[in-house]
Amino acid sequence: MQAKISALYLKKLGFDGEFLPTLDHLKTLLNLHVQTIPFGNFSSFLGEEVSLEPNQLAQKLLLDGREGYCLEQSTLTRIVLTELGYEAFNVLGRVYYQSSPVSTPVRTHLVTLVRIDQQLFLYDPGFGGMTPTTVLSLDQIGETQQTPLEPFRFVELAQSGLDVTVLTEMTYMLQVSIHNQWINVYAINPQQQIADADALIANWYISTSPESLFTQYLMLSTANAEMRITLKDRVLRTHGKGNSDKKELSTFDEFEDVIKTVFRIDISQGMLEATWAKLTLNP
Repeated sequence: MQAKISALYLKKLGFDGEFLPTLDHLKTLLNLHVQTIPFGNFSSFLGEEVSLEPNQLAQKLLLDGREGYCLEQSTLTRIVLTELGYEAFNVLGRVYYQSSPVSTPVRTHLVTLVRIDQQLFLYDPGFGGMTPTTVLSLDQIGETQQTPLEPFRFVELAQSGLDVTVLTEMTYMLQVSIHNQWINVYAINPQQQIADADALIANWYISTSPESLFTQYLMLSTANAEMRITLKDRVLRTHGKGNSDKKELSTFDEFEDVIKTVFRIDISQGMLEATWAKLTLNP
């Protein structure tokens, strides 16, 4: 691949003008990213290999119009942001969203952290249906941070309501406010910068384990300033400001239309048909 991955990224996102590694530009990139590169897992759902090799990631997410999950998206963003002049690195978090584990969950959620003027920020386009749609500060622990959609905050682990035994090696919990209640999302430790090999192991588990949600269910999401749109198997949900909608897709034509027009994923007819066949095998 001849062009720098960052140049392909800016073109994919539609960023115009001179780029400087500032906080404002970082916020602009994330806002564009969540609208442009959908979250999803067609490959792992169909049992195909999921590569974290940089050129293959760029080809899939930036040139081929495909979707990706956190390990793909945050590996890509760490590479891109570094090329653009930021100090960026990856850490692996533990997911607690919609669960109350009795043992420590595996570190599988990959995020990118960016340091600007000695302050640390979260850049995470890859958490699916509840990913923050703007950059969040890790220097404002306990403070509510507004986004175009839900408010988020980082808190000390003691405020998570979880037993310390299920929070091994973590430092902060990301929470989201839903219906005026703070909900745990995932925990990270900013001091645990990972090696590429750590991401490869997490990716292998996520993309191949029969216990992984990413091999059991099709999960897609996209977002903009007004709403989130998610698909889990055949159930399409739209969550806007003050309203929500739910619809089950009953035909292949409906499914194909949603993939191509709502999520704007450019995927082969063969993959679409194989996915629908798996979804309808055990309705």
